[in-house]
Amino acid sequence: MFLKGSSPAKVLVVSTSPDAVNHNATIRTSLRHGFEDVLGAAAVRESPLELAEEAVAEFRPSLVVALGSVAIDAAPLRGLPRSVRRAGARLAFWLHDDPYEFDYGVKAEILADHVFTNDRWALPHYRHPSVSHLPLAACRRTHDRPVRPMAERSLDLFFCGAAFPNRVALLERAQGSLAGCRVEVRGAGWPASLPFAENARMPPAAMADRASEARLTLAVGRDLDIANRRFRLPASTPGPRVFEAALAGAPQLCFAAGLEILDYFEEGREILLFDDVPEIAEAIARSHREPAAFAAMAERARARALDAHTYAHRARTILAVMAA
Repeated sequence: MFLKGSSPAKVLVVSTSPDAVNHNATIRTSLRHGFEDVLGAAAVRESPLELAEEAVAEFRPSLVVALGSVAIDAAPLRGLPRSVRRAGARLAFWLHDDPYEFDYGVKAEILADHVFTNDRWALPHYRHPSVSHLPLAACRRTHDRPVRPMAERSLDLFFCGAAFPNRVALLERAQGSLAGCRVEVRGAGWPASLPFAENARMPPAAMADRASEARLTLAVGRDLDIANRRFRLPASTPGPRVFEAALAGAPQLCFAAGLEILDYFEEGREILLFDDVPEIAEAIARSHREPAAFAAMAERARARALDAHTYAHRARTILAVMAA
């Protein structure tokens, strides 16, 4: 039984949408690894949503963490809380697509004992009596890499992510100034106008490998709402790639869409910020002039991620909140 003031004996991590349409199912596994680091492997399991009710009945967890997006209308979510109640457990939803899908959050509010939102600015807009802000993170087993010497890095600039319009526009504007640089962009939906971009999704471990081989990894958030009409919330919290690249030992150049990122990494010591296209080429040139400084920045960012931004840290937070 999960009791207030005590730690749960067992945790089940499930997805909130079917794996057939869930492009972020690997985060479920990363969170399971985080709970395993805290509770031990025997106390933790994971399940796709399609098998979640059976997993609850078989495993009899004390806490179920439902992780993901609730924007899929056909996702069979209502059976999950019923199975959780039958097991005498508690149910937390961790929504990782706020604020872009904030209008769907009410589905989680109806079902959950507690709601965690990935975005700090979305937090005060929820009406649930028990809600917390919890950023995504990095997984030690998947993303951790030693920091390579800058002379061994085969790329000048790397970016991995979907081709959202703001990202395409940014790289199209930067394209001329990047001529002669070794640039690689991977993800879905990139246009032929960007010759260094390839429409190929990268597994998380491959992304970490490639980021560790770049002098700079670009961090540019998303600017495409799916369901954010109620309050039109701007994104506040950086996405998981910032934490993942830091753990992979990548010096990062982060687009300054807001200042919350400074709560997680120190500008100039652990990351670099930029807000205009010419700064990308300038940062690449600086990485060639000052390789030791960039390697040291990557070391500090990796240390910060290991100290505060892994899924084990997030698992401890979830356990503390749910036991309060």
